[in-house]
Amino acid sequence: MERYSTKYTFLCKYTLILILLSALLYSCDTIESSGNGKLDGMWHLTSIDTLSTLGVNDMDQAKIYWSFESKLLELDDKSGANANILFRFKHSNGTLQLYDPYLYNRESGDTPINDVQLLYPFGVDSLETTYNVETLTSRRMVLSNTALRLHFHKI
Repeated sequence: MERYSTKYTFLCKYTLILILLSALLYSCDTIESSGNGKLDGMWHLTSIDTLSTLGVNDMDQAKIYWSFESKLLELDDKSGANANILFRFKHSNGTLQLYDPYLYNRESGDTPINDVQLLYPFGVDSLETTYNVETLTSRRMVLSNTALRLHFHKI
């Protein structure tokens, strides 16, 4: 009789552990989903095309990155030459709208940006802009507005 009781106790504990692990894994998937699909993550800005002149600025050696998470976009210059910028964004129907830019400063608080020139090194030409999403795969992204076409490679 004791042998069956030990097996039953082990089976109950094992089943309970499996149920708890399944619930934990399911809840992590639910919490982590932002709805941004392939857009989420870090993108390296590799080139900027100026549409009016057909000029191309090769940014491949520059350390300019766009990182999307939830509803925030961080523009980061890993060389340290430019301050980090935060944008709110909306991605829907083949467009990407950037708005509400801030200088990113954890220590003293983020500051709203009024000077568009702070955005130029990141390939952004306006405090609020909408890009057409020409290409978005798991490895490549191409965005364009009326003046610029931005090429990215996912990190």
